[in-house]
Formats: sequence, structure tokens, C-alpha cells
Amino acid sequence: LCSQLETSTGILLSPEGLNRRFNSASVAFFRTVFTTLLQAKIWGLSKISHALSAYFERILILDSTTFQVPDRFASTYPGAGGCSHKAGVKIQLEYDLLSGEFSDVKIEPGKRSDQAYGATRTGMAQKNELYIRDLGYFRLQDFKSIQDKQGYYLSRLKLPTKIYRKEFETVVFKTKPAQMRPVYIQIHLEDIMNQLQPGQVYELHDVYVGSKDKLPTRIVVYRCTEEQKQKRLHDRAIREKKKGITYTERTKLLQGITVYMTNIPTEWVPKEKIYDLYSLRWQIELLFKIWKSWFQIHRCKSIKQERLECHLYGQLISILLCSSTMFKMRELLLRKKQKELSEYKAMYIIKDYFSLFHQALHKNTQELSKVLLRLFNLLQRNGRKSHRYEKKTVFDILGVVYEYTTSTHQAA
Repeated sequence: LCSQLETSTGILLSPEGLNRRFNSASVAFFRTVFTTLLQAKIWGLSKISHALSAYFERILILDSTTFQVPDRFASTYPGAGGCSHKAGVKIQLEYDLLSGEFSDVKIEPGKRSDQAYGATRTGMAQKNELYIRDLGYFRLQDFKSIQDKQGYYLSRLKLPTKIYRKEFETVVFKTKPAQMRPVYIQIHLEDIMNQLQPGQVYELHDVYVGSKDKLPTRIVVYRCTEEQKQKRLHDRAIREKKKGITYTERTKLLQGITVYMTNIPTEWVPKEKIYDLYSLRWQIELLFKIWKSWFQIHRCKSIKQERLECHLYGQLISILLCSSTMFKMRELLLRKKQKELSEYKAMYIIKDYFSLFHQALHKNTQELSKVLLRLFNLLQRNGRKSHRYEKKTVFDILGVVYEYTTSTHQAA
């Protein structure tokens, strides 16, 4: 690190001198720079037009990535347990799939509940926004809050949450006229699963979820293929062994179906499209993979806490700059060339351009423009998404109009 510092800036420091400069003031500086960039919306809006634009102003995806750090950090960053390591760091991310804007990023202890963080983000929900969330953030109160704010949600149903249909029965009184009283009848998912063929989709209208809350919602049931079911059972068995837990027989039985709950109107997104729409959530997993593959954010040696936090915020600054540039280039490539950019390829290429950005910024804006144009031409040639047979991309799912090429050899 000292040699890299000298090479890029001409500043010569000893390892001990550099280590002393990683202190609380350095952490505060890095945190402030990151927060400022996060709020600045560096490239402005890079939103893409799509088939659902008339309904959703933003499509917000929320998830987290967790990694282990040395046990010496256990008091500040306690881990989630279930393994030999006592310390862990969790990074929460909520971002807009359409523009690439990071709505919020937060560094937390590994043990903190996703559900608790999700509740804080629900308070920021806006009208005509779609929120796609993983099971870890499942909370009926959050879905109700989103709906009350005229927003929309899409989530998998967390077992053993119950589903009901509402009926009415007549109650007869001796001293006053008879009245109609609502009665909630439980719907058993096993019965629905047994009626479906692999790959078949079934929808429940006008149902209610939750024993207490009785949230009105729309339920879509997808019957998994045998291959999908066996993979789920295999993953469950691994989790049982790793975490020392035992799933109920009912939970294992229901691995044959995937159940979604949403308040999106059927006429906007029919039941056959819900599976694909929810699969957009995996884009955030791709981002986390890039964070670890290209930026090594999870790599941590036995260092002091201030140096660890400077590393985390420093890498997040790099990630934010790279992501913002990538999403802007994605929008430009679509608008000017009707092509779809591969996020994975683009992030790798853009990261290699950091040194050129640094040099150009020390000259003038014209030089920076030349570098950005050079980057655009490179991405147009080498950064386009390769399409696999029968594998839908983000643009395909959203109904974005673009030109594409097929390839069976390159990964997008």
C-alpha cells in the first residue's frame, strides 16, 4: 500500500506512519465523502423506459451481503452465529433497478436483523414505487405501510404464514334482526400444490394473509419443476447441517411450490409474469458478486478497526463511482445504440479506467470527456450483454425495446 501511494502521488510513508493515519478522523472523512457522493446523484437520472413505466416510477430492490472479519472485532461487529467466527460485517443496499441509483447503503454488525433494517426503509416508501424484497425482510406491517402510501410490493410468502378467504355467515339474535358476520377460512397450500403440474401457475384472488393482521393481498402459486424442487431440498439439508436446525416436514413438503404475495393489479402484471418480475431481485446478488470479485470488499486481514472501516468506506466509494458510471453508460448505450450493457463486464472495464479518470481530472473537463467517450466506445464493443438461449435478461423481463445478439459461449 505504501508503494502504491508513492507511485500514484509521490508521497513516501513508512508502513508504521501510514498505519497511524488510519484513525477515527480518517474514518469520519471517508464516511463523509461516501455519504456526500451517495446524496449527490453523480450522473443524474439514468432511468430506462420500459413496459411498466406507466405504473412504477421506481423499482426498488433491497438485500444485504455479509462476510466474516477477525474475531477481534466481535464487540463492534458481532457475527450472526452458526459458524466458528464470532465477528461479521453486513452491508445493506437498496437500489433502483431502473436508474441504478443507490437509495441507501449502510454498514452494520453481521448479527443485525434484515427485518429491522427493512422496517426503517419502509418509512421512506413513496407512491407508485414497487418494492421487491427477499424473505429476510418479510413483515406484513411493512407491506401494509407500503400499500397505505399507494406503493406496491412483491415478495415471496414466508412459511408458515397463513392464507385465508373471507366468507359471511348469518348470525340470528332473539331480540334483534339477523346480521351477517365475516368468517375467515384457512386455505391450505398443500391442497393447491397437489392440483398443479410442474411449471403451472395458480392465482388466489381476494385473499387475506396473516393470523392477526389479515392483510388483503394477491397470491400467486408456482409449482416447481422436479429439478428445482430437488435443488431446494439439497440447499435446505445443507442449511440444517450448517446451522444445526431442523425444518418441519410441512416446510420440506412445500419446497415443491413458490408462493408470491403482491398488491400489483392483475391487469398490470398477470400471474404468468410474476415469477419473472420477482427474478429481477437477483440483480442485486450480481452486484454483491461484483463487489467481492472486483473490489474485494470482503477481504480483511488482522488490522485495527479504523483501518477496516476506512477499507470498507473506501471500497464503497469506488463501487459507487463505478456503479454510477456503469448505469449511465447502460442508459446511453440503450438510447443511442439500442443495445443492452452487461453489468458484470462493464464494472470490470470501468474499474480499469479509474487511473485514466484520475489523470484526466488533474487536467481539464475536455480531457475527461475524451476518456468517457473512449470508455463508451469500448463498452459498445466489448461490454454488451451476451444472450443465452431461453434465458431472459432484465430488459427482456421489463419489456425494453432493444437489439440483441445471441451467444452460447459468453457469460453476461
